[in-house]
Amino acid sequence: MSDAWRLLLKGGLTAVWPSLAPALVLFPASFVAVGLMVAIVAVALRWVATHPRRDGFAGAGQFAELLPGRAGWSKARRLRSGLPGLRVRELPDADRGVPLGRIGQRGGILRATWEDVILAICAPRSGKTTCLAVPAVLDAPGPVLATSNKADLWTYTAGLRAEDTGEQVWTFDPQGITRRPQSFVWNALDGVSTVADARRLAGHFIQEVRRTKDAGDFWDRDAEDLLTGLLLAAALGGFSLTQVGAWLTSTSSVQPRNILAEHGFAQLADVMTGRSQGAVETREGVYATARAAAACLSDPAIMAWVTPSPGLALFNPARFAVSRQTLYLLSKDGAGSAAPLVAAFADRVMLEAVAAAELAPGGRLDPPMVAVLDEAANVCRITELPRLYSHLGSRGVVPLTILQSRSQGQRVWGEGGMAELFGAATIKLIGAGVDEQGFAEELSKLVGEEDVLVTTRSSGGSGGTSRSSRRERVLPADEVRALPKFTALLLATGIRPALVRLVPWMAGAHAERIRSAVEDSA
Repeated sequence: MSDAWRLLLKGGLTAVWPSLAPALVLFPASFVAVGLMVAIVAVALRWVATHPRRDGFAGAGQFAELLPGRAGWSKARRLRSGLPGLRVRELPDADRGVPLGRIGQRGGILRATWEDVILAICAPRSGKTTCLAVPAVLDAPGPVLATSNKADLWTYTAGLRAEDTGEQVWTFDPQGITRRPQSFVWNALDGVSTVADARRLAGHFIQEVRRTKDAGDFWDRDAEDLLTGLLLAAALGGFSLTQVGAWLTSTSSVQPRNILAEHGFAQLADVMTGRSQGAVETREGVYATARAAAACLSDPAIMAWVTPSPGLALFNPARFAVSRQTLYLLSKDGAGSAAPLVAAFADRVMLEAVAAAELAPGGRLDPPMVAVLDEAANVCRITELPRLYSHLGSRGVVPLTILQSRSQGQRVWGEGGMAELFGAATIKLIGAGVDEQGFAEELSKLVGEEDVLVTTRSSGGSGGTSRSSRRERVLPADEVRALPKFTALLLATGIRPALVRLVPWMAGAHAERIRSAVEDSA
């Protein structure tokens, strides 16, 4: 430090410049400082006037039951009687619910409760697998059902689930996506004993050709009737799905009709007779539609996974529902894929979970089941999914259905079905990449409006300023379309909309373990 600075600090201005009056320096300096402050305030006011603060979104305080803390743990304990009686800080955070993301810069992880049902609409490469599916699978305290058309979810989580739970990990992969050898069989006809059972199973196949669930057409409805009869006949006769495929190639076979009649299903047997004896054009059209819907039944590689065979374990959905096991269901997209079987398998597992919950204390599964239905519109088109959403959460079965767009869901369940699914979901996450103008506008309206204070300045005559309030959209449609990657609009029942930051697994608690597991399997 120079001598001048030492003198200035010790004796002030007069020590450095004895002949200089302090006022000559201090007064100009004060004016400069005041001028700078006025300029800064003016710039700040102008910025506020032209960039009004939008506070129409919910803050962290409105998500107490979804955040770490007493309210969140109180809700978790009410829904899960089996949680240990430990202090809040001693309980694993994952026991609170399914991870969603962060609200605010330093907030804790928001978690859906164990009675929520979740719908996520995220465009491709917007983080839906890395931010939602992977953390949901790894944090689940009970059984996990996960679907996909790629190997990444399985790669990141299968080994760690086996390590964390010490229980069986099942991989249903008829088309070899993970390149894992077959180790078990699921008999899709096991438990099919009524017309309703058979029709529900047939519906998963018909989804392959159904135009829309709202409209459908003559061929779809009659093909569904045909498949219902054939599936029930195969189940009652002790056959496998391979036999159903064989019957579809022979319109003159009387065997399924005879089996139905022998087991007391005379009315359905008569319907089958009418199908085979009707006009040739109609009969051939119905059978052709049914064959297209059930094209996978002609693939021996796929049928091997649903045909009981010596030496292969038989998957038990009822036992799975009350375990901590993990089930991965994988299929490719397109005609002839295993997608109908994936949908039927997932549907059956969730129904068994509901049945188990009905017998459990409080009517809920504990630990709850988490069903991560990734790529649901491509490989897990469960016909009754919108209706399942109305009661799964009350049974401790928490589904997370992930779609790429709303229109994708409408192609599967129709406009009415997709609206029902959207309305029934108690937690909705809309991620980056919403590129449907109508949907973006609807979301903007759903978020709502707010009062914005606007300051205007007049430049003529005497000048002056005026302030007024006007209503503006909290999140205009163009901003919905421009949501950044890893950002999502959160719509939770009973709470104002919020913007949350999705957390990819690479930035989460499991990052190092996942990296190590992937390296070990490479």
